[in-house]
Amino acid sequence: MSILNINNGGGSGAYIRFMPSANAWVFNKEEIALDALVIDHESVRTGWGKMSEGAAPEWSWDERLGVSGRIPSEERDDKGVLKWKRGFSVKLFAKATGTVEWSSTGTGPVMGFDAVFEAIWNAKDANPGKVPVVKYTGSTPLKVGKGNTRTPNFTLVKWVERASIPWEGEAAAEPAPAPAPKKAAPAAAPVDDDIAF
Repeated sequence: MSILNINNGGGSGAYIRFMPSANAWVFNKEEIALDALVIDHESVRTGWGKMSEGAAPEWSWDERLGVSGRIPSEERDDKGVLKWKRGFSVKLFAKATGTVEWSSTGTGPVMGFDAVFEAIWNAKDANPGKVPVVKYTGSTPLKVGKGNTRTPNFTLVKWVERASIPWEGEAAAEPAPAPAPKKAAPAAAPVDDDIAF
């Protein structure tokens, strides 16, 4: 069962998209390499979305996360496919983009986000005041009905203090006082710079 109840049958102004047809992440209409990102799991919204080429997305958000509200309309395209589909929106931070919104009603992106969000949801209570860092590990081709898509794959890497991320629109946190000097500890294993938030 899908934790977000977004399987298919408004944000900061900056957005990112995963395009299954191109197997690519797009930011400001340009393809970008995306490795690690921080997810603001408290910003996640689910609902019914209608996405049309060249138009701003329309959303009817659920009152409670993952509890499907009423579909706004039974409007269909010229092939008889419903225009409104279940989808999500979430605020992200990546070094390549800064703070952005990722929203989608596409089957592949929805499945990819739902899978990592389940791991995040199950660990959030053990990580108060923190946000998850996930690593994008590529995508998997998927046949859906008569069409094809790709599911973006993510691995939950670690949790970091929410205040350590420069979220756009949020006041900067006061720096913590410097800790007292301690005895030298053994050197830690090197951390991949792309995920050292």
